[in-house]
Amino acid sequence: GMSENALRADFSNFQLATITGFIKADSVLLNGSMNGNITFMNLAKQPLFTSDLVINDFSMRQDTLGNIALQVESAAANRYTVRRATLTGRGNDVSASGTLFPQGNDMGMNLDVAIRQLQLNTLEGAMASAITNASGYVNGNVRVIGTLGNPDIEGQVRFNDTRFNLTLLGSQFAINDEELRVTEDGFVFQSFSIRDSANNSLTLNGTVGTSNFVNYRFNLYATADNFQILNTPRRPNSIYWGRLNISSELFIGGTEVRPLVDGALTVNDGTSLTVVIPQRNRGYEEREGIVEFVDMDATVDDSLFRRYDSLNYTSVLGFDVTANIEIRKEAIFNIIVDEANGDFLNVRGEALLSAGVDPSGKITLVGNYQLEEGAYELSFSFLRRRFEIEKGSTITWTGTPTTANLNVKAVYIANTAPIDLVADQIEASTDAIRNTYQQKLPFEVHLSLTGELMRPVVDFDILLPESKNYGVSNDIVIQVQSRLAQLRVDEGEINKQVFSLLLLNRFVGEDPFNSTTQGFSAGTYARQSVSKLMTEQLNRIAGGLIQGVDIDFNVVSSDDYSTGDKRSRTDLNVGLSKRLLNERLIITVGSNFELQGQQATAQRNNNIAGNVAVGYQLSRDGRYMIRFFRRNEYVGVLDGYIIETGLGFSLNIDYNKFQEVLKRRKQRVETQGTN
Repeated sequence: GMSENALRADFSNFQLATITGFIKADSVLLNGSMNGNITFMNLAKQPLFTSDLVINDFSMRQDTLGNIALQVESAAANRYTVRRATLTGRGNDVSASGTLFPQGNDMGMNLDVAIRQLQLNTLEGAMASAITNASGYVNGNVRVIGTLGNPDIEGQVRFNDTRFNLTLLGSQFAINDEELRVTEDGFVFQSFSIRDSANNSLTLNGTVGTSNFVNYRFNLYATADNFQILNTPRRPNSIYWGRLNISSELFIGGTEVRPLVDGALTVNDGTSLTVVIPQRNRGYEEREGIVEFVDMDATVDDSLFRRYDSLNYTSVLGFDVTANIEIRKEAIFNIIVDEANGDFLNVRGEALLSAGVDPSGKITLVGNYQLEEGAYELSFSFLRRRFEIEKGSTITWTGTPTTANLNVKAVYIANTAPIDLVADQIEASTDAIRNTYQQKLPFEVHLSLTGELMRPVVDFDILLPESKNYGVSNDIVIQVQSRLAQLRVDEGEINKQVFSLLLLNRFVGEDPFNSTTQGFSAGTYARQSVSKLMTEQLNRIAGGLIQGVDIDFNVVSSDDYSTGDKRSRTDLNVGLSKRLLNERLIITVGSNFELQGQQATAQRNNNIAGNVAVGYQLSRDGRYMIRFFRRNEYVGVLDGYIIETGLGFSLNIDYNKFQEVLKRRKQRVETQGTN
């Protein structure tokens, strides 16, 4: 029987969350269903107790680790024997036994922990979303002695085919067959390899010393060979996304309060990183502070990064970092200059930079980025114009990351007639001479970016280089050159012509409503619209001609001025297509036949089936398709055909409302079924 000095508490399906809910509201930190009892004896004198508890489905942050069994007893005063403490189920098998004893204000320990199997995926909740997509397990044996405040842990933990995704970096990493040793001085890494998804490794050697598992001293070397450290998708409000591949030789020293990093880093092929330049929009600044929308799931870096100055200062203080950074010319960087419009700079080149972070958080960057190639994509409304960056353009850092000096030159070729540009100068000329100015020439629109990276100065110019042979008389080139030189005196005038070229692909005359370009004549327009009508009619007639074979026609009209006379030119494109392999493979052959205009006899003979396209539906519904093509295209400047070959990928979606585009196909099918 039980004396009056004993107290027994029985638990039956007691939910742990009822306790943890008090501690942290709205958060199921720990949960599980507890069964069993705790018995307290000898309450009046020296209380002793025994417990026999089982917690089923024990979870941390709603991730279940398994079932816990706990048998603890205090047979003598101030000494607790852990007879059995186990975690089993869900692939986990961990047990501990030993003794606990009060020592001053601390608790002394002498425990043996056998980790036979601890599944990484059951720890995702405990690691507070720092890792996701985890698999594999760890095992090992650890002995815990000393006190809670100053524990000595000795043993080793082995990683077996463990994989995990670091949320912050977005990359999937793997650790397999590696051993982490724990000593009374801390952690020991010996050729400890972490591998990326392509099996490239980052290797750690050295120690992370600690006496209390709160304060740490680093003495580590990290060497990486073409390691994918970053692979993050684009999310709303992201400041950066993409892939970053590095090789490194780094030394990590110092303490957790003042870490020290020193070494060299190379940014390799396989890197394709996009960075958004924060917009300093006055309209937003005036409304600042009224309502602020915050993405609670965003990493701390994202929201801090949003601040303009955060590129020059880090919020993490105490760092002492010096690194030499080499950027290989295969690495691709995209800088989004205007997120709303979609203007962006896409560059590839070579750089040698030295970077640093001092303990106050200040970031420094010094060095020169020599651009090999790239493009500046300019957007206005639905028009996109691509300027090719000239080799030898540079971005130079002399201190803070945002104050880089730009010296970037890029060129867009506008094929257009110079007639509107020089209309006033050739007013007195004969019609034949005036008509020669109707011939299209490849004008170069130059864009130069100078000033600071965050506040670029954009200048435009228009050139027609003298050195090239355009197939027109030299007088035309000289006349055009001198007119362009006149325009350069007034920046407004040159910009007016630049925007006319970019928007309308033609020059604008003194009186923009009185255009001399015959391309805008009613006759040409009529013929172009007649071409469209003819195309539709021919296709309608051909609709059911041969079963299983599609025939389509396309009539294209244009004007040619290369001889000094206006010559109209009309081409007929004929295409045949046949579907094979359950209609998933589509083969199309076709050709251009010139119906009207000056045609070379050589072209006439070899131009049958000049265009070939092969499309294969990757999915049965035709939603995803891969396409190979080869096509002949007439180019006026070359006075002939160029052959273009390529590979494409297409995605087809049917929708009535825009939001249906964003829904998954499966969902749509289900909802159609229920209507």
